[in-house]
Amino acid sequence: MTAVCLHKTVSWGECDPAGVVYTPRFADYAVEAFHYFLAEMLGRPLQQRLGELGLGTPMKAMHFEFHKSLWPDQAFFMEVYVVALRTRSFDLKVVGKDDTGAACFNAVLSPVCINAAVRSSVPIPDVLRQRLEEYQRLVPLPASS
Repeated sequence: MTAVCLHKTVSWGECDPAGVVYTPRFADYAVEAFHYFLAEMLGRPLQQRLGELGLGTPMKAMHFEFHKSLWPDQAFFMEVYVVALRTRSFDLKVVGKDDTGAACFNAVLSPVCINAAVRSSVPIPDVLRQRLEEYQRLVPLPASS
């Protein structure tokens, strides 16, 4: 099994006048990779699956480290790894690389599981926990990340 990987191309509107991606866009990229990953874990369409589980997954924390700029029309990809599992939340590492495989950014996302109807935290549902545990076992975080 390989890491869940989302391929993207930077659009012109995501960049500042100097031609580099606006820093806040990286949060959008990382959350998009998280949603793509979650859909891989739970099935598609994701919002329907979350609704069936009565589950929400807002972020309680995000951390970024930047290595190099991305430019308009540049292709890049993001790999997602499970770093930690707790009772109600988990950590994912999103590793962004350019089309040559060079590191562009790393993000650590910490979603918390909530009951969507009442907006209070709940334990990670068993179906999701089992898939996250299996993924973490089969797709370890590379040493270079």
